[in-house]
Amino acid sequence: MADCLIISANQVVTPYPVYPLGAAYVTEALQRNGHAARHFDLLADGGLAALEELLITSSFDLIGISIRNLDTVDSADPAEFLDDIKVVARSIRTHSNAPLVLGGPAFSIIPEPLMTLLEADYGVVGEGEDALVRLASAVENGSPPSTKIISSNAVVEQIGAAGITESTARYYLDHGGMLNVQTKRGCAGLCSYCSYPAIEGRRIRYRDPVEVVDEVESLVSRHDARYLFFADSVFNDPAKRYLRVAEELLRRDLALQWCAFFRPTDITTEELRLLKRSGLAAMELGTDAVCDETLAGLRKGFGFDDVVQVHDRILAEDIPCAHFVMFGGPGENRSTLARGLANIERLEGSVVFAFIGIRILPGTPIYHRAVTDGIVEPGEVLLRPKFYYSPQISQHEIKTELVAAFEKRQEWVYPCHEFNDRINILHRMGRVGPLWDLLLTRRKR
Repeated sequence: MADCLIISANQVVTPYPVYPLGAAYVTEALQRNGHAARHFDLLADGGLAALEELLITSSFDLIGISIRNLDTVDSADPAEFLDDIKVVARSIRTHSNAPLVLGGPAFSIIPEPLMTLLEADYGVVGEGEDALVRLASAVENGSPPSTKIISSNAVVEQIGAAGITESTARYYLDHGGMLNVQTKRGCAGLCSYCSYPAIEGRRIRYRDPVEVVDEVESLVSRHDARYLFFADSVFNDPAKRYLRVAEELLRRDLALQWCAFFRPTDITTEELRLLKRSGLAAMELGTDAVCDETLAGLRKGFGFDDVVQVHDRILAEDIPCAHFVMFGGPGENRSTLARGLANIERLEGSVVFAFIGIRILPGTPIYHRAVTDGIVEPGEVLLRPKFYYSPQISQHEIKTELVAAFEKRQEWVYPCHEFNDRINILHRMGRVGPLWDLLLTRRKR
């Protein structure tokens, strides 16, 4: 039995802290396969000082760092997180001789440079439940692998519940009021900027809806969860298996509100009514662009009329929704910008969060487009944030037009990071959920 410590390195609390599901899944898998494993969350468990005390007073055979994000991916607030993660890695090296293994979404996107930067012994690319268990067993048996970066070649077919302790649940409930549950993994979308295929793969794997709602019910009964976010890359999958989750939630009658991230197409009125009866309180929509040319440039697979059709149905059912859109992507020019800003008027009654530029990540189609457009050099590492901006229009012109349009409406938000302070204040007052829906409430008054 290997004694393992899995550390969630994320210390970002804006717009609200997000429970680290990935690290919890890995910890649970290690325990399930006979290893001793502890999950230490820097946010919930006391920060770096508490981690160093644990490292001084305890001995581990393997220590993992889960890296969720490299930066904010927001050009208006381009904060970087790697320096904080380097401090965590140095602390581990100072106080422990255990092999250091890296994992998590950010590591899976840029593994080799992070291995060098953090001087790690091993890294796990992709889902870690199987790969890290095998690595822990090999270390325990005295036969550590010669390969330093281990890819999880076999996707995880049976996704179990993520273990969560009372103390960590209480932290996230007290700082935003939401806990997270995953109903499936994988994304079949072809969005040009997206790194999910590198993290979870393109084939969608579903959890049993009964098991999903068993986990939800446990969070309600054990931790008094009142608001839940389903942390799927996209909740409304093409096969519409998400409706089975809603049906099971409705059958259990848990009196729980929930939110999720949706693709803004192919949702009927009847489906929306089912979702609302099951507890759906708000919808976050990955609209991404607001005219057909820029939607095509992002390879979204739908047009703006499709967005408006779903939008109108959502509003007819009185469900708060927010559209997340990006300006300056492939194909953006003066004409598309003007039409896009005019099109937003068709999203009346919703919140619109706008961003300028798109964070370029290796291996994505937009990375190759950025190379072609001369924005990045071939093979550029991109540990630090670099953004794609269409060469057909200046960043200054986009920002000037966007600010002028958005200052007229309180429910249109740019830059988005300025909304975070308001969310934090409301959370401290005991409000739960994403809270952008309050922009709509105030306007109705």
